Amino acid sequence: MDAPSVKVLRGLTVQQFEAEMQLMNQALGVSCGFCHTRGNFAAETNPRKATARRMIEMVRAIDQQYFPDHRPADGESRLGKVTCFTCHQGSERPKSAPAQ
Repeated sequence: MDAPSVKVLRGLTVQQFEAEMQLMNQALGVSCGFCHTRGNFAAETNPRKATARRMIEMVRAIDQQYFPDHRPADGESRLGKVTCFTCHQGSERPKSAPAQ
């Protein structure tokens, strides 16, 4: 699954890629059109797409540093132990710690 527009989720099968996209939708509580241009998923016109790529690179770096031996169970994200859901928990914006 190495289509030209796929920049950071390379090396996944089509099924794995689509499953990751669905997990991201759930983690942020959004639909595909939040990051993708409707009718042209390969387009680079939505700035949220670039943000999503940076976030994926961030969680990959965290996972490589702190959880290099993590192996996802069936149905879990292949990105690693730390995922979009870790911070977003179903919200467009990451959840913040409660005020003390």
